[in-house]
Amino acid sequence: MIDFTPSLNALIIFTLLSPVFSLVGRGLNKPRVVEVYTAVALAAATAIALTQASEIFAGKVYTVSYGSPGSQIYVDGLSIFLALIFLVVGLLSTLFSFGYVEERKPEFYPLLMILVTGLVGVVYSGDLFTFFIFWEMMSISSYLLVAFRYRTWEAVEASLKYLIMSAAGAAAILFGMSLMYGLAGTLELTRLGEALASQAVAAEPWAYLAIALLITGFGVNAAMAPFHSWLPDAHPAAPSPISAMLSGVVIKAGVYAMIRVLMGVFTPSLFGWQLGLAVFAVLTMSLGNLLALMQEDVKRLLAFSSIAHIGYIVFGISIATVTGLTGGIFHVLNHALMKALLFLGAGAFIHAAQTRRLDDLAGIGKKLPLAATCFGIGAFSLAGIPGLNVFWSEFTIVTAALQAGGIYSILAAVMIINILVSVAYYMRLVQTIFLKEPSNTLQIKKPVTMGMRFSLLVLAASAIVIGVYPTPFLDAALTISTILMA
Repeated sequence: MIDFTPSLNALIIFTLLSPVFSLVGRGLNKPRVVEVYTAVALAAATAIALTQASEIFAGKVYTVSYGSPGSQIYVDGLSIFLALIFLVVGLLSTLFSFGYVEERKPEFYPLLMILVTGLVGVVYSGDLFTFFIFWEMMSISSYLLVAFRYRTWEAVEASLKYLIMSAAGAAAILFGMSLMYGLAGTLELTRLGEALASQAVAAEPWAYLAIALLITGFGVNAAMAPFHSWLPDAHPAAPSPISAMLSGVVIKAGVYAMIRVLMGVFTPSLFGWQLGLAVFAVLTMSLGNLLALMQEDVKRLLAFSSIAHIGYIVFGISIATVTGLTGGIFHVLNHALMKALLFLGAGAFIHAAQTRRLDDLAGIGKKLPLAATCFGIGAFSLAGIPGLNVFWSEFTIVTAALQAGGIYSILAAVMIINILVSVAYYMRLVQTIFLKEPSNTLQIKKPVTMGMRFSLLVLAASAIVIGVYPTPFLDAALTISTILMA
């Protein structure tokens, strides 16, 4: 058996076994079997990854080579940091799903396991061949989960749009990879970085075409403007736990790939991609925030908000300094947790009231106080309120831009304006849910279950804990950034 390192080995085994538990549950007419199995499997994988993380942050790097194409598993600080985010959000989405997903459970949970395994495999890949296999595993499972309610036209249309755009992005990634192989004769990321780190390669137009293709392909997955249009359609169509996965972690796989390739292969000092990426970042944050202001569907509003926050993360990467990259990586963590919180909170409202329209959800905070309070904490955090977690990562990115000076000082001002714009729609959410009187049509048709409450409470607590004591998380991001920039 190929060694993918302990946490990914466990995930692959758990994923292969999940259809067996689905069949057992179906045979016994007890769908709860596969639910419990998925939660236990993800909890065990998270525990193994935490043990692995303690070794990696103590200085160990997992490198396993296998096969003839130079395939490799490479797990460093950035890999394990992202993998833990994916596993935690996946576990909490699974617990939330216990009371939310009522149909076709034997199909839903194995697909969710495949999605999480694909995501972790993406960040553990040490070469682009292995990376692409796990990338497609992640993509195919996410298409199927977006189309999970395939009997509705909305789900079919959204999934088809996602499939077409993502396939075009994958084609761009493959073309970019082929150009890199032509330039370096290898697909191993460490060897690519060594082979392309020369003035001769930096003068090659093919290198810049490869950069453009890869940013385009990864940008589709990350929902970076102008490649973002699949995300606002996919979110309303998908079950809310899958919306939490899409915005919380799936789009972060594209961000991870950008960081890994741009910092590790096409070094900024040689290839000078920073300003071009900054333009995309500013376009993404501005478009996301402005379109979020105009939404009446709570899930579409949150989808456009995710696009805006991808703009902030990409802006941090574009600064190409240790502080900028630290802010971007820290914001990946904060946004993943808070967007999962908001989508799961919105899911609790939608599950209870059977509507997504903001006007119809007016006053629901008076009927579902716990879910609404957790949702409010997430909204305040993403609005950048000091004392909550998102403030610190946004502050770090803005500080890095001001330190960089020049055009980045102006772009920092644009980011601050965007944050202020976002406050308007987050406060609108809070006002609608808490301050308005419940409408005559608002009725609680289904209860918010214990699993839903637990997931919401854990995510809301993370906003406060990281907001009050950001040091260990910021230090981890700083350590990762220092190594990447070196």
